[in-house]
Amino acid sequence: MLFIKDICRITGLNSSAVRYYDSQGLLGEIKRRDNNYRIFDEKDIEKLFFIKKARSLGFELEEIKKILMLKNNGIAPCSYVSNKIQEKVSFIKMEISRLEKEKDKLEKHLSDARKTSGCKGSICHYIEGIEEQDKKIGGNVI
Repeated sequence: MLFIKDICRITGLNSSAVRYYDSQGLLGEIKRRDNNYRIFDEKDIEKLFFIKKARSLGFELEEIKKILMLKNNGIAPCSYVSNKIQEKVSFIKMEISRLEKEKDKLEKHLSDARKTSGCKGSICHYIEGIEEQDKKIGGNVI
């Protein structure tokens, strides 16, 4: 018989996270004592470690809930998990590409702005010059 403080010590999660996961139905049916304290077991520890690992991979709680639901219904969730991981990898690749373009734009602008000595413009030419530069090359402001 384990209480929430024991679970927190074992899993490294804080009590509010454990309570939240419970309130979202991720832990299934948690037994309670007469004083309404939650009573946890080894199965709950396994689920909490699973949730913690899934969160570290970027899984949202709804996705984790679906994984646990599939497993509880006797369906192997690995195909679903594989597809979700692939989606996350694709998204990260797109985000990296977008960020690289933004970085290149900022580096070019910084290089161009440094060619001007002093602080020009009504406030600061480093920022004010962005729009003018974009108009010259036909780009859009990000």
